[in-house]
Amino acid sequence: MIRFAWLLGLLVACDGASSNAVDAWMDVALIDDAMIEIDANLGPCPSDMVLAGNACMDRFEAPNVAGAKPLVMYTFVEADAWCTARAKRLCFDDEWQSACEGPAKEKYPYGNTHQAGACNDAKTWKQYTQSLLNGWPASASTPAIETLDELLDLARSKGATATSAANHVLALYQGTGGGEASACEGEGGVMDLVGNVEEWTRRRDGGMALFHGSLKGRYWAEARTCQSAVTTHGDNFRFYEIGFRCCVDAMAR
Repeated sequence: MIRFAWLLGLLVACDGASSNAVDAWMDVALIDDAMIEIDANLGPCPSDMVLAGNACMDRFEAPNVAGAKPLVMYTFVEADAWCTARAKRLCFDDEWQSACEGPAKEKYPYGNTHQAGACNDAKTWKQYTQSLLNGWPASASTPAIETLDELLDLARSKGATATSAANHVLALYQGTGGGEASACEGEGGVMDLVGNVEEWTRRRDGGMALFHGSLKGRYWAEARTCQSAVTTHGDNFRFYEIGFRCCVDAMAR
């Protein structure tokens, strides 16, 4: 590497030189050793992601912050745009499933037998009012959003109908912060793959026109296995319990 050649040249130049020059070379060598160690620890994934199979996956549901409540009310298209704005993409359904079931291909991130409450999947279902949810403003579900509170506040700023929709979403919401269900851990330390919020993924088979998504993991009031999927909702469908997480291709670094 270039820096090694440069250091070798510096060593030759310092032969017989003053102790100050040798000390300076030693300082540079120590810095270079630290650089080598950092390079060795970079791994194939960005720092906010973990390796799951052949993909780098957000450890938590969007916004991918430990303890942060997951975002909802994003369509497949809007969720993909949120990931794209961060140089990521929606996970493919098979990537998501692989991280959830692990090498043993188990039904849940923690094994083959369902344990109520191990993941956030045992809350009491609440009746929703579709006419209120229909008032949600699409302009609120943008790539710029970083927190659930920010999302709801932006929705409320769009008028009285939008405020009613946001307040209804909040009343229905029973998601927990990323990683709070510590037993709900998949491959590589990916959290909350079952329960909490249902997650948009992209169908590996390509889907069909206006139906490219596969919803995985179900949500806080219903348990589903890692292998379960819902493919009947179109790209522009949004709901109070649907979120997402992002992936990127793993790179050799």
